Amino acid sequence: MVSLIVEASNGVCSIACFEEKNILAEKNFVCSNNLSAVILEEIENCLKEANKKKTDLTEIISSEGPGSYTAIRVVAAVCKTLAYTLKIKLKKVSSLKLQALLEFDSNKLLVPFIDARRGNVFGAVYENIDGNLIETLEEGYYSLEEINDFLVSQNKEFVYISKDIEKLNELLLDGLKNDEMVRAANVVKIYDSLEEVDCYNMKPQYLRKTEAERELENDKSR
Repeated sequence: MVSLIVEASNGVCSIACFEEKNILAEKNFVCSNNLSAVILEEIENCLKEANKKKTDLTEIISSEGPGSYTAIRVVAAVCKTLAYTLKIKLKKVSSLKLQALLEFDSNKLLVPFIDARRGNVFGAVYENIDGNLIETLEEGYYSLEEINDFLVSQNKEFVYISKDIEKLNELLLDGLKNDEMVRAANVVKIYDSLEEVDCYNMKPQYLRKTEAERELENDKSR
């Protein structure tokens, strides 16, 4: 089983190729506005480093968001196209869950989040229970105040996990913080729990309507 995973939800593109949970190669790089221009080349580079070809792949794993609307659409489109043309399995994984995996071995509450502006985030709270990441606060669009209130109510130690920690630090509670870049290769830690989807019906999980959709709704309500 040769797998390729692609993630790019929050300004960082992470690509990994692994075989039977053994990492063969990975690429991690910042990609602000040029993802669509570089993603195919970087996939090729990752496969080359792994000494694999596209035809060796038996499945594609796509991050499904939330995060940057444009980035998660690009990732979904690329992964769905690869799965369709190669006639192989397509699986999906949450971008927030991938972030949480940076602290997978922690016994604390794991709090991944992605800045959604104006003090709001895409976030969740997980707990590692017997090797499974269990949502104690489901993935959603929240104000940081809402997430902080939830953490206080749990009365447990926690760790924030996000590359946006420095940007939003003033709004965070005192506690542990991890601002490392997400690594798609960490998906092997929860590989057995991944959900298979068909390449026609997989849709990015935005968790919030786009600005254009919100403006259209506002216009209709006037």
